Amino acid sequence: MKKFLHFFYDQPVSVSTLLLVLLLTFSLIFYHVQKKKYFKHNSTSSSPSGIATVPLPEAWGAWPVIGHLHHFMKNDELTHVTLGNMADEYGPILSVTSGSHKTLVVSNWEMVKECFTGTNDKLVSYRPSSLAIELMFYGTQSYGFAPYGKYWRELRKISTHKLLCSRQLEKFKHLRVIEVDNSFRKLHDLVRMDDWFAYLTFNIIGRLVCGFQSNAGTGATSSQENFKLAFDEVSHLMAMFAISDVVPWLGWIDRLNGLTRKMKSCGKKIDEVVATAIEDHRQKKQISRHTTGELMEYEQEDFVDVCLSIMEQSQIPGNNPEISDMLSGGSDTTKLILTWTLSLLLNHPDNKKIWHNNTLLVDASEVPNLVYIQAIIKESMRLYPGSTLMERMTCADCEICGFHVPSGTRVWVNVWKMQRDPRVWKDPLVFRPERFLSNDKRMVDVKGQKYELTPFGTGRRICPGASFALEILHSVLTRLILEFEMKAPEGRIDMRARPGFFNNKVVPLDVLLTSRTLE
Repeated sequence: MKKFLHFFYDQPVSVSTLLLVLLLTFSLIFYHVQKKKYFKHNSTSSSPSGIATVPLPEAWGAWPVIGHLHHFMKNDELTHVTLGNMADEYGPILSVTSGSHKTLVVSNWEMVKECFTGTNDKLVSYRPSSLAIELMFYGTQSYGFAPYGKYWRELRKISTHKLLCSRQLEKFKHLRVIEVDNSFRKLHDLVRMDDWFAYLTFNIIGRLVCGFQSNAGTGATSSQENFKLAFDEVSHLMAMFAISDVVPWLGWIDRLNGLTRKMKSCGKKIDEVVATAIEDHRQKKQISRHTTGELMEYEQEDFVDVCLSIMEQSQIPGNNPEISDMLSGGSDTTKLILTWTLSLLLNHPDNKKIWHNNTLLVDASEVPNLVYIQAIIKESMRLYPGSTLMERMTCADCEICGFHVPSGTRVWVNVWKMQRDPRVWKDPLVFRPERFLSNDKRMVDVKGQKYELTPFGTGRRICPGASFALEILHSVLTRLILEFEMKAPEGRIDMRARPGFFNNKVVPLDVLLTSRTLE
């Protein structure tokens, strides 16, 4: 029980007796109520709608109140690994109970395709919110967590056609180049690559979204620093377990242990950063109109400028959360992919197809440089996706693989397990970028159309910034390879990951760098 309580608190237990009494008092009642509701909803009687009535296979060993959560409390095993082991035992589709929530777990590409094509793509298009999202990112008002419908489609249109379209990315290309140049200058003063990757991605995203400009040398502006500090705190809080996310009626515990207060405080910091950026842009816009009579197109220098123009014409209600979505969605995942990619490269110095005399093999006579860089990034995301689990929720009863899935069921796609499927990938645990140069895998991309490789998600809620992220990844990795010789100080990089939906490393990445330009 002590271990169970530490899982909820992530700190020494201070109210363990009270919580134990509550759990023992309510668990039996709650268990029987939920069991009765579940079996009533999953009755095998005939269905007038034509939806299959066969209930989902459920993993054994659910406890009252917490369901299968105890399976995920092992110190030496990650959630996606535990779910992968369950898939080996029960099959690639199964049901687990996460507190109050029934969760469908899918672990192979054929079933993922059935979830996100045809009518199911719409029915499995919701994303469950969480305490962190509600308190720090506007909850269901945000693009990432808004229910599928007219409001979400309007936000999607803004993201894909106004902010992240090819034309807009090309327009802001010079800003990416400037921030990459500034970041590479700072790289000479750093050893820990995790820190530099964070610095790099915050610089690029901050400049493109809010216009935060780093100094030409190595320093950061106060706006940049506030932005980075706020989102460092976001990363920490997003990884913390909120009991209200799995057992809502025990949400008072999150308030008691201070988690709710911390998230509210962090949300205010993010709002202040965004509000400052918006106010600066509004003043600049007013000055421009006062001087020229109109805001010329070339004066729209970043996403805030574009958002302000859209907001003048849009009828979207409430706070426009697009800016916060862009800031949060574009920073951490790009940093994680870069970190794992470089870790994998450094751990394979003897692979003659990758390295030659301490230099990455980018022989244009065999493979164009960019094509091989793309293969490296694909293989890295296959083995270590930025998010190991893709989460959705059904908005109506549906049928998946012949099973009845009730409305409100959480859906977890085990991306980590699916992308290591030996039926699809030869030697699936081996880092082998050249597999993506072969005839059968050359056309496999990462943009959601090939279901065996979905690091950016798939379906109508696929990440809209995939192309943007890939441009940054290709540019940065190419420059690292061409400008530096890289070695691991300890001879090998620790590849252990931390628990959570985001695939963070346990041990930060340290690299010894030698500039090639000094030779």
